[in-house]
Amino acid sequence: MASKLREIADALAVSLAAETWSITSTTVERKNWVQVEPEQMQNPVVYVVPGGSEVTRIGRTNWQSDDSITIYVGRHVSTDDEIDDMHDLADELMVYIRSTDLASTSTTPQTVEIEINPDDALTERNVWRAVIQATYRTLSTD
Repeated sequence: MASKLREIADALAVSLAAETWSITSTTVERKNWVQVEPEQMQNPVVYVVPGGSEVTRIGRTNWQSDDSITIYVGRHVSTDDEIDDMHDLADELMVYIRSTDLASTSTTPQTVEIEINPDDALTERNVWRAVIQATYRTLSTD
């Protein structure tokens, strides 16, 4: 049986890759971890990574699973206009994620969060990045 977390990440990556984004050179990939150099991000990249799960008992044999998917968005930028474009792309991604049902969950996410330039990292290398966290809720019975 495949991991539910992996199934959700796979479905989200396929869905995002099928879209046309405002920056048409944007690439979308499903990864298990993100390792990328700024030189590899001349065009925007979107990486979908399985996050974590929190499982809560909600009845004698009923369980609620909150599965988190991490979406990394990044680009090596040179101008303020490119930074503005990346803010717009990140917003576009968030709107799409929160409004799109995935076949593996039959639901939209419960929460969608974004952190732009986490830990103020990579600014000195002209890398704009954001991390979007989407949490999908599923119910199961043992």
